Amino acid sequence: MGNDTILHLRNIKKSFGETRVLSGIDLEIQRGEFITLLGSSGCGKTTTLRIIAGLESPDSGQVLLEGEDITELEPNRRSVNTVFQNYALFPHMTVAGNIGYGLKIRKTPKDVIARKVEELLSLVQLEGFGPRMPGQLSGGQRQRVAIARAVAGEPKVLLLDEPLGALDLKLRRQMQLELKRLQKQLGMTFIYITHDQEEAINMSDRIAVMNRGLLEQVGTPNEVYYHPRTSYVASFVGSANILREGQSTFAIRTENVLMNGERECTREAAVLEKSFAGGQLRILFRLPDGQQITASRYGIDADIREGSACRIGWRPEHAVAVADDGQ
Repeated sequence: MGNDTILHLRNIKKSFGETRVLSGIDLEIQRGEFITLLGSSGCGKTTTLRIIAGLESPDSGQVLLEGEDITELEPNRRSVNTVFQNYALFPHMTVAGNIGYGLKIRKTPKDVIARKVEELLSLVQLEGFGPRMPGQLSGGQRQRVAIARAVAGEPKVLLLDEPLGALDLKLRRQMQLELKRLQKQLGMTFIYITHDQEEAINMSDRIAVMNRGLLEQVGTPNEVYYHPRTSYVASFVGSANILREGQSTFAIRTENVLMNGERECTREAAVLEKSFAGGQLRILFRLPDGQQITASRYGIDADIREGSACRIGWRPEHAVAVADDGQ
């Protein structure tokens, strides 16, 4: 385990009945980093989080916190806190009461609790909200209160289980920036769970892409996006075409597919479909061997008609060799 490693998941395996959920997770998480477990529903990310929190026990493997084996330790004896998607605030308590609850349980002096609550309200930019009730807050404000409560006891690791999932798109993007700012200001280790690739890319120092109970790839957002190791990672993180030629499988990002007039456009293709969504024009082509490939452009039109022939291509450096996992 490295000198800067705060949490080490060592060969974690877990099954529910006959269903294998985790097939040997081995991951070292560094002190003060923002790492995201990214994957689709059923990939094992939430089970991994629950094992770190002590809410589930692995069938085998170890959870090491600063070198100490906490695999069998009860949740309240771990220096780990969790922020859930539904925030789990106490509706009958004020904002201040919610934030200071854990400190009160530990019999922290009242004046210390009051001072800490004010510091945290300032940190999450909710000064003056202490007397309010959770029902008087917006979704984004409740999320900030939940985070303030979770960090009040100064845990070594904060777990965040899709905490932005209930927010609308505009607020979710705003809160991504807020969370990253908060994490940097606290200097705390954040382990974030999401199926949203945009969230993972925007906030993370590293991303651990999970699939079928395994870690497909762990790396920086840049490494995972531009140098995917498998066809699954290429397709799940961003939008990529997976092409198979002979014994080779390679990925090409849709934005890197070139059309008519570029020097690299050496391949004939038929235009199958044009569509526009989310500010992007997407054009679907069929190659002579029957494989389909998508190009994307920002804008609302391109001088290409459905049913017409076209020449497409890509620069050699944009074709990244990947392990073909059949997905």
